[in-house]
Amino acid sequence: MRTCARNKTGQAAIEFVVCLLLILLVLTGIIHVARLARTSLFLHAVLRGDAGRRAMRSGTLARAPTHISDWSPGADNIRHTADDQPVHRGMVVPNTAQTLTDFSVRSASDWTFVAPDSRLPLSMIRLRESPNSVTIVGFAHGEETLHVPVDHVLRELVYDKDDVAIKEEVWMPLMGGLY
Repeated sequence: MRTCARNKTGQAAIEFVVCLLLILLVLTGIIHVARLARTSLFLHAVLRGDAGRRAMRSGTLARAPTHISDWSPGADNIRHTADDQPVHRGMVVPNTAQTLTDFSVRSASDWTFVAPDSRLPLSMIRLRESPNSVTIVGFAHGEETLHVPVDHVLRELVYDKDDVAIKEEVWMPLMGGLY
């Protein structure tokens, strides 16, 4: 009876060590996800500020984003991974833009009541007539990628990469001289 108890005394120590490792792994993962989220928010705020300043200046060159209608899964054939590619279908854009424009006011006749002393650019006032805002309004663009280092524990046990790339892209409508 004594030999059976002696064999099981080491099992509790092993379970305790495994539990500590799992807790360490979970906490490190939570910290890493928080670091990724904080980096993404910081990068997005910086890009919005920069694009916003450029959008408010007069004489900023306008760029037009391409509309993305879907995503193809890429070489690995798995959706929502880094190798996914956007699918551009321009045929869908006019209907979608017209629908969004129609729902932006209470009734379609509201578009005729723009104050004569409005400081809005003429292109924005005429948005109802030609709702493809990308080609009318124009946008300032900002894009950046930051690399967040992966903690040693996660790199050794889970991810096997040195860093994770965080990419943000911002489009701000041109409002040159509005304010």
